[in-house]
Amino acid sequence: MKLIYRAGAFVSGAALLGSTLVGVTLADPTADITGNGSGSTNTITQTSSCTASLTQKNKTKVNTNATVIAGTGLNEANGNTGGDVTIDTGDATASATVTVGGSSNEGTLPDCCECAASPSATIFENGTKTTNTVTQTDIKNVSAEQKNRTRVRTRATVKAKTGKNKTNSNTNGTVGTTTGIAGASVDVTVDPSSNSL
Repeated sequence: MKLIYRAGAFVSGAALLGSTLVGVTLADPTADITGNGSGSTNTITQTSSCTASLTQKNKTKVNTNATVIAGTGLNEANGNTGGDVTIDTGDATASATVTVGGSSNEGTLPDCCECAASPSATIFENGTKTTNTVTQTDIKNVSAEQKNRTRVRTRATVKAKTGKNKTNSNTNGTVGTTTGIAGASVDVTVDPSSNSL
């Protein structure tokens, strides 16, 4: 803000007597009051405003229903005569894997200094006993809001079975039954949500 007061006998031929009101918006940030007559009232009102807002929201909802069954066995070798009987079952493995990637927000908030021009006003070369007023208002509003919501529901039924083999009523031989390994697992991974501003 620059205010220059000069008192003297000089009065411009285009001098205005009385009150002068000049309103300046962002489109015209520069104003001058000059050459007004003695005893006049001169006012400059300037307003510069900028509003920057950023809103980001993420919502992730995952419902998983998984049924995984692995089985080996239920083999029968019955009623054999004069020979060896062997039942060998492999492994039974059942697994369920659920992976949910976290939601993310990344935003850049505009700089109000880039969009709001700085107002300027000059009052000079007015007559004696003048009243000169400059009112300048610089308004900057910046707001940011980021939200993340992640909901994961997993229902998993995982079964691994091996065995229940039957070797009955065999004659004159060796009977052997070997079962594999039964394994079951559930793995649920949820990555966290993130906000970056």
